[in-house]
Amino acid sequence: MINSIIQSIIENKDFLEKSLEKSIKNNEISMFSRDLRKVFDEAGRKTIMGILETVDKILFENQRRKLEYETKDLRKRTIITEYGNIEYTRRYYRNKQTKEYVYLEDEKLGIEKNERITKDVESKIIEFAHDMSYSKAGKKVVNEEIISPTTVMKKIRKEELKVEIQEEKKQIKRIYIEADEDHVSERGNKVGMPKLIYVHEGNYTKGNRNILKNVHYIGCLGKNSEELWLEVAEYIDKKYDVKNIERVYIGGDGASWIKEGLNWIEKSKFVLDKFHLLKYVNQATVDFPQYRSKIWYNINIYDPISLENIFKEIIKKTTDEKRKEKVKDSWKYIKNQWEGIEIYETEGKYLKGCSAEGHISHVYADRMSSRPRTWCDEGIDKMSRLRVFVSNSGKIYEELIKRKKINTKLKRYDKIIERNIKTDVEEAKTYTFEIEKTGMHSNIRKILSRIMYG
Repeated sequence: MINSIIQSIIENKDFLEKSLEKSIKNNEISMFSRDLRKVFDEAGRKTIMGILETVDKILFENQRRKLEYETKDLRKRTIITEYGNIEYTRRYYRNKQTKEYVYLEDEKLGIEKNERITKDVESKIIEFAHDMSYSKAGKKVVNEEIISPTTVMKKIRKEELKVEIQEEKKQIKRIYIEADEDHVSERGNKVGMPKLIYVHEGNYTKGNRNILKNVHYIGCLGKNSEELWLEVAEYIDKKYDVKNIERVYIGGDGASWIKEGLNWIEKSKFVLDKFHLLKYVNQATVDFPQYRSKIWYNINIYDPISLENIFKEIIKKTTDEKRKEKVKDSWKYIKNQWEGIEIYETEGKYLKGCSAEGHISHVYADRMSSRPRTWCDEGIDKMSRLRVFVSNSGKIYEELIKRKKINTKLKRYDKIIERNIKTDVEEAKTYTFEIEKTGMHSNIRKILSRIMYG
């Protein structure tokens, strides 16, 4: 098994030496790197095949196994690994007591029923699909192997990845929550709106950037507002000492689903995102820009009565009915969000603005709405959950392995398998002498000297 790696290097000695010589002459180490990868990929395939054959043989010859299971058949199977396609043959057994049929080798090595892809490849598929189309991801995962876009899609939709929250009970006086939604094109001219909520402890400046402290994301398309806010409340309860919290600020554009958070989060107050306030002020003053500074002045001195009078003036002067409705909508929006504006007067020193638009772009839009693609509800939901998982520093491979079910009945065969592999490793040490005999090290030095010194 392990010998396969060393043997492949020995067998490909001339090929690697010529590749290195070519690489040095062309001042491009990547040429040698590509060829070396081919050699190691082939060695990897041979090594895994050796392990599969060894485990199958050990189980077949084991006396305890013979008491429990009877051999029924030999069947072929193909799996895709990081080293490429591997075809192997394994035995089909039947439990003498339960009459259950099983591939003991597949069970022992965690190769799932009807699964063509190993977990390391599956994790890479999901990682690539996080950033690129299913089609591109399927072409990039394994050298010289193409995994279909449908398979990639199924992997994304199959896994429910979620970062486990460790209980901390941190002592924090103020917590910040910001929320927004993306607008993703769906089939039939529909629009999917996955929601995003993130919790943090304020921000700090690093160079020209504002960095959020200990940010945690929650969001998807498939949950309603109440379910999302319940998840936020549970996160806060686990992460922080709630008794020590003095205020929770919920920032956003004032949508009803965002304000729903006030019913779920204790000691919370709504804060209007000034980006959206700016949008409505500009919308109201398209025809009369001279009123813009007056509106901002009255907003900044928190005078809603004078502000209403200014809007009445603009409405009276506007002759176009459609434009008039826009002005009315702007005033209605500002009036309905006044509590979210007024909080800047009393608690403004703790408020440094809302960055929800930027986080929507980073977490959702970069993959789902900024490119001309059409999605379905399930696709949006699963991709938004994956983007949230990765944004929370989730580790895809580790999560896939953690979820695997282990057949504890087969642990009794561990020691004999380990003993055989250990013996194989010990035998592999003798192969180091073969490398010395080939003179590979000295040949590489000769190639480099010849190229550099003539």
